[in-house]
Amino acid sequence: EDIIDVKACNLCTKHSDEAFQAAMRIAGVDEPEACIFLDDSVKNIEAARRIGWRSILVGRIGRDCGTRISSEHSEHEIDRIHEFRNIYPELFEKESRMHRSTSFKPKEVDTKT
Repeated sequence: EDIIDVKACNLCTKHSDEAFQAAMRIAGVDEPEACIFLDDSVKNIEAARRIGWRSILVGRIGRDCGTRISSEHSEHEIDRIHEFRNIYPELFEKESRMHRSTSFKPKEVDTKT
């Protein structure tokens, strides 16, 4: 799978509408609501919502200011990226099913000898 970065988006930064539109074009997505954006910048979260993406603020302590931050534009706010699975578990169901089907299963042993 490819990474969509600033180079792929014609050097448009994450807080510009053009970056989100370019990312959708690259990913082959037509509906903004099908996209989820996770970031620690309130300004970037606002840009994602402006385009119609679902957004999650990751980190409630500002990296630059060191104080608590919040965004009226984020659907959710979490402290760590690892909490994302709790918000949208359905996105991980296939992975979970794959893990269960490939997990170790002990071989049956014939004990009737």
